[in-house]
Amino acid sequence: MEDLVMAALGGDDAAIERLLKAGADVNHADGNGWTSLMAAAGRDHLDMVDRLLAAGADVNGADAKGMTALMRAAEGGHLAVADRLLMARANVDHADGKGKTALMRAAESRREEMVDHLLKAGANVNHADKRGKTALMRAALGGDGAMVERLLKAKPDVNRADGNGWTALICAAAGDVSVIDRLIAAGAEVDRTTRDGLTALTRASAAGHSAAVARLEAARSGKRS
Repeated sequence: MEDLVMAALGGDDAAIERLLKAGADVNHADGNGWTSLMAAAGRDHLDMVDRLLAAGADVNGADAKGMTALMRAAEGGHLAVADRLLMARANVDHADGKGKTALMRAAESRREEMVDHLLKAGANVNHADKRGKTALMRAALGGDGAMVERLLKAKPDVNRADGNGWTALICAAAGDVSVIDRLIAAGAEVDRTTRDGLTALTRASAAGHSAAVARLEAARSGKRS
């Protein structure tokens, strides 16, 4: 018998319909824990997602890595699929094996509209992964100014620190000055120190980032550069 997961990956609606009518288990998972719903969601097959949900697909089922259909859709930027899964009560804050949520996966993949959708659906902007980093910290570390701006609109704890004491500002200190400026404007504490005694200023200085050093020194003195 044809496999539901393979049919979903290939976008084969006729095969999906035939297999379901033949009594195939809609929640059957392959060796990696993938179900047909995860496959359809990851490939942006909206009509197929609808059919599988109607057949009883578990919207919150997770694969071997802890990834759900919503997380696959979020990572791929598939807005309509994500919205349909959320309507079916997908857990927006489910965390995978690395502690990352759909919001974090979307942010790392630079899916800006998806981030907006997930935040509107109630995603926790302050959720931290197993390394203690939030979506804001990772966006700051990657110098993704547009994503930092979107996440800041959700009013995150801008001074939250990971397990080593790194904040979003310390993450950003060796990168884009505009990101540093935006975090400071949002209330980032310039003198926060990591467990190893590192500050945003000392990180910028060690990186030879003179523009960042100037901004951080100005912020410390209460002046604008």
